[in-house]
Amino acid sequence: MKIPVLIGVSSAIIWILIRYFAYAFGFFTFGNPKTFVFLNMFLLTSAVSIGLYIVKRNQKTESNLLLDIKTGMTAAMPHTVLVSCFLFIFYSYIHPEYNQHQLEQTRHSLMDKKVLKELRSSNPSLENKTDGELIAEGINQTKQWTSPKFTMVISLLALLMYSTFNSIIITLIYRGIVFQSTSNYQKQP
Repeated sequence: MKIPVLIGVSSAIIWILIRYFAYAFGFFTFGNPKTFVFLNMFLLTSAVSIGLYIVKRNQKTESNLLLDIKTGMTAAMPHTVLVSCFLFIFYSYIHPEYNQHQLEQTRHSLMDKKVLKELRSSNPSLENKTDGELIAEGINQTKQWTSPKFTMVISLLALLMYSTFNSIIITLIYRGIVFQSTSNYQKQP
């Protein structure tokens, strides 16, 4: 197995284990998942950085910018796919109560007349709808947004964009700063 792929798989497994054990030990029940999102971003960035660094350090021949970006993406793609699939499994089978909790929070907030009034004032197309219609519409939207399939697809798209951006930026940093001195040294007689 290629080193960048192995690093991407390893970083995904680390995140999956942290997320699962945080849930199993009660650290994440119905709380805010921002901590796990930032940890995921950190591990994905680390996978791209470490994978690209190891490949560039052991390279015998000169490479171009696109090959280096591809190497970074080679580390990022296994991480992206494994994490997104785990999120689907997590919200479908391990912790489906989280989706129900989100629906109940939406239902509770939509029972407040002030919230319904603000919704009507912010969107003119909602002015003629009854309170029941607004509540039903809000719950349907929340069902769609919190469904495991939607979470997996959004995760795939977001992590793909993030990993592409990371691969480009880290490649530029490595080519411009870190490995600039070694390439100049190799070219001199």
